[in-house]
Amino acid sequence: MEFATGDPPPPSASDHRRLRRMISNRESARRSRIRKQRHLEDLRSRVGRLRLENHAISDRISTISCSSVVLAHQNELLRSEITALNRRLSDIRRILFLRQLHRLSSPLPPPPPATSPSPDSAAEAGGLVAGKEPIMASFS
Repeated sequence: MEFATGDPPPPSASDHRRLRRMISNRESARRSRIRKQRHLEDLRSRVGRLRLENHAISDRISTISCSSVVLAHQNELLRSEITALNRRLSDIRRILFLRQLHRLSSPLPPPPPATSPSPDSAAEAGGLVAGKEPIMASFS
């Protein structure tokens, strides 16, 4: 069989295999590019979500830090108030102890008149009032 000049020769079996392999490789490369593009889009989406989460966590840390500073200040105030109240309590106990010693060391007072005693005189007789000044505590 003779070929006319200018006509391409018919493809051989090896040419046919080479052409199929080339088409298959192109299709595989296209699928690979699509997978790579999807993966990149997923990563970008994840970065966006993580940035939002990071921002929310940073805001929460900032809020908690501010609260911590306020609570530390309040705690310090309460500790100083405890110290002051413990001093006052110690002073009051010392005063009561000294009154009891004074009352025990002094001669017995004469019995009160037959009239009913007032609440103030009963408290004084029990050694609870010093110069009729009430003992007061306050909480801030």
